[in-house]
Amino acid sequence: MKRTLSILYVLVLFSYLFSQEQISTEVLQDSLAVAAADSSTVIAEPVKELSMEEKICKNAADEIMAISENWDVSRDYDILLPRITKYADSFFNTGRNPNEANKNELLILKEKLGKLLETGLSLSLEGLLEANLLWVENELSGKQINPALTGYLTKSNRDKIQAIYDLILLEDSKDAQIIELSSNLKSSYKIIMRYTIGFDEMLDKVYKEVSRVSEKRVYFLYVEDDVQDKLESISAVLGDYIRNNKDKYNAEIKENIETTYQAKKKAEEEVESLSIRVGDTEDEVEKKTLHDSLLVAEEKVDQYYDKWLVAKSNTLDNVYMGEITRFLGILNRFRQSEDIYDINSELIAKLVNNDPDLENYFKNILQIKFSQDLASASKKYFRFDVDKGFRWYRLNVLIFTWMFFVLFFYVFLSVRKNKDSIYIRRIPGLDAIDDAVGRATEMGKPVIYDSGLGSFIEPQTIASMLILRAVAKKVAEFKAEIIYPAYDPIVLQIAEEMISSGFLDAGYPEDHKKDNCFFMVQDQFAYAAGLSGLIARKKPATALHFGSYAAESLLIAEAGFAAGAIQVAGTVESAQLPFFITACDHTLIGEELYAAAAYLSRDAQILSNLKLSDYGKLIFGGLFLLSTLLLTINSEWTFIRDILSTH
Repeated sequence: MKRTLSILYVLVLFSYLFSQEQISTEVLQDSLAVAAADSSTVIAEPVKELSMEEKICKNAADEIMAISENWDVSRDYDILLPRITKYADSFFNTGRNPNEANKNELLILKEKLGKLLETGLSLSLEGLLEANLLWVENELSGKQINPALTGYLTKSNRDKIQAIYDLILLEDSKDAQIIELSSNLKSSYKIIMRYTIGFDEMLDKVYKEVSRVSEKRVYFLYVEDDVQDKLESISAVLGDYIRNNKDKYNAEIKENIETTYQAKKKAEEEVESLSIRVGDTEDEVEKKTLHDSLLVAEEKVDQYYDKWLVAKSNTLDNVYMGEITRFLGILNRFRQSEDIYDINSELIAKLVNNDPDLENYFKNILQIKFSQDLASASKKYFRFDVDKGFRWYRLNVLIFTWMFFVLFFYVFLSVRKNKDSIYIRRIPGLDAIDDAVGRATEMGKPVIYDSGLGSFIEPQTIASMLILRAVAKKVAEFKAEIIYPAYDPIVLQIAEEMISSGFLDAGYPEDHKKDNCFFMVQDQFAYAAGLSGLIARKKPATALHFGSYAAESLLIAEAGFAAGAIQVAGTVESAQLPFFITACDHTLIGEELYAAAAYLSRDAQILSNLKLSDYGKLIFGGLFLLSTLLLTINSEWTFIRDILSTH
């Protein structure tokens, strides 16, 4: 019986322990589950629901990315591979191979740098030499900065080399060994630098070629119609959303104007209140505090006034542009992240070494470039889609444009009828031209005429050519000789025609010597030196300088002064006027150059431009005075500004 009870006791005890263990395990599992649930509740962030704008932009971004991913760049690859191969071959296979040449120079540098370090130099120079020696050893051991070119010099290395040269000069050593070693360093670095610059130029050509083909692919020639249709469809969806919310945008404009206006009024009231308190208080400390607060309040008034003016000038067009910019920001957020488009030395290394991965690597670059250009194209379509239709808020621009053309044609027709009787203020420098040409005839010396550095499209050059024709006519009448040295070969052709026309107008076309018009050089200071030398040799009686000038003006004018020539000059470049005024007998200042062209040529169109500019000054000057008067009376009367503002 005892034995039976003992067995039962043991069984009950085991069953109890087992049940407790089971409960503990379940409790532990439950507690872990709860903890996990709690932790997930804390860590996991609720999924943010996209707004309607974000959904539209996300769909647009997905569609653009789908177009990009489905685009086959094989055609671009087949077109570009031979071209970039040609650029690389012209660099690596013309003459001595750059890698072999640089490796040889690096071995020389390693030897010379080591010897130079043994000569006992300053600590700063030793540090630079050791750093450069480490770079040389890395390049020779295969740890190259540029995988395509051994010994490629980065900007940092170039700066270190320049610092080495500067510090060696500061050493002021008379040691022949140091002088010889530093000379050898310079020679080797010069060769490596030449190949480095050549590599950079070659890489830049490759970059431009790839960019040009890809941009043409997207913007001009090769994008299929279905791609264009898809882009236009995407843009239409985005544009429709903005147009459908026109009322909301108009309400925002009005609210912004009202908010800034109320803020301005509140600031003005604060200024008025503080002004009264400053006048009433007698405590100096309090008065200073109030005065400082008054200054701050007045600054606030100015700030809110400027904001109010901006808000008033804001139109639906500005809001559209703002929305477009915001939409494009959302679009970029949803576009998949891509690598940066980069034509780098790794591509050239794969090309030169015939790497089997070249095709995949290059095609990936082209895919990235196409994707970026496609995204830019989608922005263009989007802007055009939003801006389509007549923009009534730009009606003032249309009206003023028509008014300008009406005024121009009125002035032109009036001038054409009475061009000989139109009054233009006589300029003293023009009177001097007749005397100067007469003096050249009496002395039997030539007249030298130059038109500066301007191209044929510059207004100053055009005015100079008109003056040249009138001068050539005077020269022909006085039986003198004119010499024209040209800076620009295109301007030379125009000048030849002007001089020929001038001699023809005078009735002496046979006296024109074409050899007196010649091209000198298209380099600023070389031209100045050549013209100065010509003036010194020919010793002209007269030197005329009309056109666009830069730093060479003083050199030319001084040469004429030294030769004893009568000089008349004219330019719109204000920085060069002091030199001409100092060295020349007469100077046409600024707009007098254009007035001289109109006076001498008596051309109806030139006279019209001159008169139109005068009328324009009168009109805008009157508007300026009227606006100033109105704003002085009441700063809120900005209607003239609002009418004239272009959006």
